[in-house]
Amino acid sequence: MGSVESLLNWGVALRFAAIGTYAAAFVGYAARLAIQKLKLDRAATALAALGVVTHTAYLVTRWIAAGQIEILAREATGDVLSSYDRFWFMVSHPPYTNLFDALNFVAWAMMVCYLIIERKWGLRVVGVLAVALALVAMGEASLVTDKQIEPLVPALQSYWILIHVGMLFVSYSLFTLGAVCALLYLVRTGTSSAILGTVQASVAFVLLWAVGGMKMITAATFEMAPGWQHQIQSRLQAGKLLDVTTAVHVMVGDKAVKYLTPVASVGPFLLGAMALFAVAAVVYIVRPEDGVKARGYKLVAAAFGLLTIGLGLLVYRIVNSPEIFLPDTVRLAPGEHGPFRLSLASNYALGLIALIWGTTLGFLLTTPLRDRISASLPDPRKLEDITYRVIIAGWPLLTIGIVMGGMWANEAWGRFWGWDPKETWALITWVVYAGYLHTRITLGWAGKRPATIAVFAFAVVVFTFMGVNLGLTGEGLHTYGSG
Repeated sequence: MGSVESLLNWGVALRFAAIGTYAAAFVGYAARLAIQKLKLDRAATALAALGVVTHTAYLVTRWIAAGQIEILAREATGDVLSSYDRFWFMVSHPPYTNLFDALNFVAWAMMVCYLIIERKWGLRVVGVLAVALALVAMGEASLVTDKQIEPLVPALQSYWILIHVGMLFVSYSLFTLGAVCALLYLVRTGTSSAILGTVQASVAFVLLWAVGGMKMITAATFEMAPGWQHQIQSRLQAGKLLDVTTAVHVMVGDKAVKYLTPVASVGPFLLGAMALFAVAAVVYIVRPEDGVKARGYKLVAAAFGLLTIGLGLLVYRIVNSPEIFLPDTVRLAPGEHGPFRLSLASNYALGLIALIWGTTLGFLLTTPLRDRISASLPDPRKLEDITYRVIIAGWPLLTIGIVMGGMWANEAWGRFWGWDPKETWALITWVVYAGYLHTRITLGWAGKRPATIAVFAFAVVVFTFMGVNLGLTGEGLHTYGSG
């Protein structure tokens, strides 16, 4: 195990180095966008490429460590492995088999695809958004409960995992970049800040509503599930226990559901932000003014201020959480026990609120630079063409990935399709992108309509990848990481 632990320790250092390099690249891209006199194009690209190299090295350490863990697990049961067996186990556990590794892998795939796009079309303006999204994915990975590498369960011990999952993740990365190019097309073709502000404020309102639920609206109370730390037996080393933090569940009838507890003082700020986002969306519709002097913009800025206070207070409450005592009237799920505390590890709502905060900040910062950004963008037809080419490259991968998934499902579970939430939403994603391609190829649509579809389709991708994995559509065979 010494070499495995050494690899994992190296991996931690490499991951932080990749995050730091991406952050420096983001600063370079953003500074070049804000101040065009700064000749930072090549420096930012070099930093992004260095980040990808470091990120690749990190994934390699995870892959090799996972392979060694698979070999050690077999040897621990007395199996005698041939050279072929050792080779197969070294490659059959890729670095995307849990939510933590999947988020890191998607961030890597997206950056690799971006560098290819930049190399082919010289579209450096996409870099600021690509790097930002990669940092968001890696930051969200840090909130995942289980970061351990454990031997794969029997259902996942298949060569299909290399084909099916890998193709889907690469297609998601391409769709992300396609949405970025479509968004830039909308900016380049004169889509007003009022329309973008309406969308930003509306989406922020809906997501805050989804995070806070009716309790926040009716009682200005924000609730989240406290976590409890426990130990599970390692499937690799007999007698070794692994520390795991998961959300508290209580029994409602014969079903275990998450227990939610109020987080003091956070609700009013999030509710205020949600209300201001709603008002801003309405004002932008009624008075479609552009620029920083628009009433809608000022309302979004005010909502951002309240959201910042609420998010900061939420982090403070989590980090300094005292022990939480559950009422005597609730019945804990079997095997769960205290002490219970608010935890970063099982709080995915924090990641979603941070995403709202980041996108709102992006809108506030880019609106004053709207003319400068638009002037730095290439011809709209080029952006439209790149959007189409990126999506048409990703759609066959998604198609093959879904078909391969059906074949794997038949091999593992005896059926090709079972309307599992992940399967259903992957099919919805496929249909939406098929609709985009149909409007482009068959109907001959061009301009803002297909670009809007591409942006909407990306929202479906995000829900398919994250929402289903976190159990928002109910438990399924593909649900992991929900805490």
